[in-house]
Amino acid sequence: MKIATQTSSLALMGSLAIGASLSFNAQAQDSFALEEIVVTAQKREQSVQDVPIAISAFNESDLERLNASDLSDLQYSTPNFTISSNSKVTPRVGMRGISDFSRNPGYDNRVSVYIDGMYAGRSAASNQATLDIERIEVLRGPQGTLFGKNTVAGAISLTSRKPSEEFSGSIKAELGNEDFHSLTGMITGALIEDKLLAKVMINDQKKDGFKTHLGTGNDLNGTDKQSARLQLRWLLDQGEINVSLDKSKDKGEGINAENINDSIAPGPYTVNTNDLNYQEIENQGAAVTVDYTLDSDFTITSITGYRESNYYGSLDEDYSPLDVARSVVTEDSEHFSQELRLASPVNDNYDYVVGLYYFDQTNKSQSSAHGGIYFPTYNAVSNPTPAVTVPATVDVTSFAAFFHGNYRFTEKLELSGGLRYTYEKKDLDYTITDNTFLFTNGSLNDSRDAEDVSPKIGLNYYASEDVMFYTSYSKAFKSGGWNVDFISTFDEIDFQDEEVDAYELGFKSTLAEGRLRINAALYHANYSDFQVFQFVPVSGGGTILSITNAAEVTAKGFETDVNWAMSEHLTLWAGYGYSDSSFDEFKDGGGIGVDYDGNKTPDAPARSYSLGLQFSYPVGDFAELMASADYSYRDSFYSNPNNLDANRIEDYELLNARIGLQSVNDTWSVFLWGKNLADADDMTERSVSFLGIQRAAYLQPRTYGVSFEYRFGQ
Repeated sequence: MKIATQTSSLALMGSLAIGASLSFNAQAQDSFALEEIVVTAQKREQSVQDVPIAISAFNESDLERLNASDLSDLQYSTPNFTISSNSKVTPRVGMRGISDFSRNPGYDNRVSVYIDGMYAGRSAASNQATLDIERIEVLRGPQGTLFGKNTVAGAISLTSRKPSEEFSGSIKAELGNEDFHSLTGMITGALIEDKLLAKVMINDQKKDGFKTHLGTGNDLNGTDKQSARLQLRWLLDQGEINVSLDKSKDKGEGINAENINDSIAPGPYTVNTNDLNYQEIENQGAAVTVDYTLDSDFTITSITGYRESNYYGSLDEDYSPLDVARSVVTEDSEHFSQELRLASPVNDNYDYVVGLYYFDQTNKSQSSAHGGIYFPTYNAVSNPTPAVTVPATVDVTSFAAFFHGNYRFTEKLELSGGLRYTYEKKDLDYTITDNTFLFTNGSLNDSRDAEDVSPKIGLNYYASEDVMFYTSYSKAFKSGGWNVDFISTFDEIDFQDEEVDAYELGFKSTLAEGRLRINAALYHANYSDFQVFQFVPVSGGGTILSITNAAEVTAKGFETDVNWAMSEHLTLWAGYGYSDSSFDEFKDGGGIGVDYDGNKTPDAPARSYSLGLQFSYPVGDFAELMASADYSYRDSFYSNPNNLDANRIEDYELLNARIGLQSVNDTWSVFLWGKNLADADDMTERSVSFLGIQRAAYLQPRTYGVSFEYRFGQ
């Protein structure tokens, strides 16, 4: 079901905005303005308006306004940003028409997620929760110089709130339909006055599933999450040391997609399988961050971290009540990283950051396929025991040195640039044992190394204190690896490094005395040896898993973000993204003689846009009424490079809203909220399985609820 036509939806919200603005102009005062957001995209604190990068930045109030519980909720408010919803353990994250996921340990993500400056890990750790977050920065486009390898599409940086000196805390409870309930508690304060501060945050969240298993009546794809974080902050005379420990767990019965041609379970949200699918993800880590300012005003930063990501997933591969095929996948990933930076003070003419980085990772997976061949005549199954097993281990060691700086020729003209050198070594231990004759048998012990130099250079022109134009060239690379999956041959198991040359032209502006921000960017990126993970069709209607290097991909487009404090009571935000991402050359992409030249890349909607309003008004002298609504639209796109109709996801829309009261002293708040208010059941994913079954995932049905938060000690 569509919410409305695109034109009428935008026109309605635009009319409401203009009318409300005129209504409140008489009460407007000179004091109101948009809140400044400070980011660390260039490894030092800066206003987001002073950073020559396309960034969508969300502070704590933005996350509350959007009722965002994890990163996937931000995709609809960020131009050219996608996170697939078909799987918890392997979400596909993409920017500007370039996306993927790390299905096996031999393949890496194109968009990297960082928590307080430390790499979060593999795809299972990508869709981070937004609990107790100070801000989130979504950096679109290659970020190879400052963030390193595997950021050829972009990077996402989450910054948690630090412990405070004043004793305070909060309790937040949420209740909703489908028996949704969530409880979050936080407490912070000084253990040793003016020296040692601490904070503890815990969360428990549960919700019944929105899909029904016809055989058992069980709810599938529900929520069962727990998370906790402990932080210590040691204040020094000229700096501070921050220690963070965190752990999260997400588990439950669920299925990635549904058989769309199942006559017994024909509609969305119904499943007819004999195997109950189960998914479980655990993430945990520890980090020590030291910031120390020398007498010369140079700042030394050290980030030492260790993280683990573990997941287990079982899937009924035949999507039926027959015991034909099912798969079980486990992956255990752990990594240690050390970053050391020296940042100069900001002088009249220049500033710079120089650093070293070390990374050591071990990824272990165990994949297996089970089941048998179904014989309709005898109503029997043969060989129900495990048929294929694939254990694999990939070890990664990486070193990097980087520099980034700014040189000001005049007050208006600035040169910005940097360079990163990376050396990486990977080792593989892989075995496949097959009893089905569908795959192959054998083992491989292999190693590979890579060297890369990723530069960035740009010019920034400050037309005034509030308007900046910038242009830049940057390069990044994504390391090669191995397709350690269910394979039919060892001939093309390895694939090469991927590189991108990217160009960007943009401007950032803060107008109307700080009440209006308009940021926009044009981009053009050329990818060489583009790594393609896909399900390649074979005779008989099935598919095989493949990772190959396509020759060339070009991604180009336009995006803009607008924030407007129309009055002291009304704020509007909007975003628009246009993306044209396609294969310039992909010979034999679908097999010998089947070229994909000119095809669109997966997860690349041509257009995406959003529009939202937030209204606030005093209620007596004790509270403030706050109401917000946001509308988003996503154009049609494909999930596979073959661009077949069986892999086409049609355009869809989404409408969310929130209304409630917040006390003037910020001690309590209560809100009613709703997501997917039109109860749309549009497809968000569509593909063809290994057995040739058409499958799809859908928007979650309408959800609604109430949240109450009490804050004390402020």
